[in-house]
Amino acid sequence: MAQAAYSKGRTASQSRKAAARPAIERRPPSGDLINAILQYADVQENVGGGRVKLSLSPRRIADPVITGPLGREAGRLHEVSVIWDEREDEIFRIVDDARGGQLALVEPDAPGDESAAEDGAFELTPAALAYIARYGR
Repeated sequence: MAQAAYSKGRTASQSRKAAARPAIERRPPSGDLINAILQYADVQENVGGGRVKLSLSPRRIADPVITGPLGREAGRLHEVSVIWDEREDEIFRIVDDARGGQLALVEPDAPGDESAAEDGAFELTPAALAYIARYGR
């Protein structure tokens, strides 16, 4: 009995179809999404250097109070986290796992002013405001 030989590669028509499909460009997280993470984060992971990775647990992500105002972008809550610098009381980095973002190990900073914000509220830095202006709504 003879066996048929099959090509394991793509055919020319399959290659053309794959090339014709546009790559889906995922937008960076909006300011609303970042603010929701800052406000509702219930998972805090110390990454060193006075910095903490803030994210939401699956239980929080399922909360309609959090997801409702975000609309379709609420589905990205499990992909995005914020590295918060507790010494400077500012955002250090936004980690977007959907875009291949990886958490970099952070070296400890030199000792400095570690005073906490008086009212305990988050304050956006000029870099964060520029990010939101560029990619926000």
